[in-house]
Amino acid sequence: MISQKTIDVVKSTAPVIKEHGQTITSRMYEIMFDIHPEVKPQFDMSAQANGTQPAKLATAVYAYATHIDDLGALKAAVDKIAHRHVQTHILPEQYPIVGECLLQAIKDVLGDRATDEVMTAWTEAYQALAEIFINREQQIYQTVAN
Repeated sequence: MISQKTIDVVKSTAPVIKEHGQTITSRMYEIMFDIHPEVKPQFDMSAQANGTQPAKLATAVYAYATHIDDLGALKAAVDKIAHRHVQTHILPEQYPIVGECLLQAIKDVLGDRATDEVMTAWTEAYQALAEIFINREQQIYQTVAN
């Protein structure tokens, strides 16, 4: 369960996430590939080079920020992304890597606007979303295995 305070803070950041989303996600991939090069093979590097992957992630992060209090509105998108994650063999233990890099990118790009309150809220929000993906992907892996 996400706290109401986190919902309010994350929703209040939606406009700045929309404005700077692709810069944030591009920075996230830069950080992640530098610190965790072992994850690179799971990504389409041409989609990195032409900016489509950071753009898609920026759109997803913005959608989450705007619908964090109505996750049902994101069900189709979560399902599509979860299926893609299963195809590329994303594992639960990789979510903390992405989270750490995303949160650092938010701090890097937003600077002073990334207050402790904002970062705490986004940390909680990311962990909740990661759990949603992990659970959905586990269901898909089980379906594929049967």
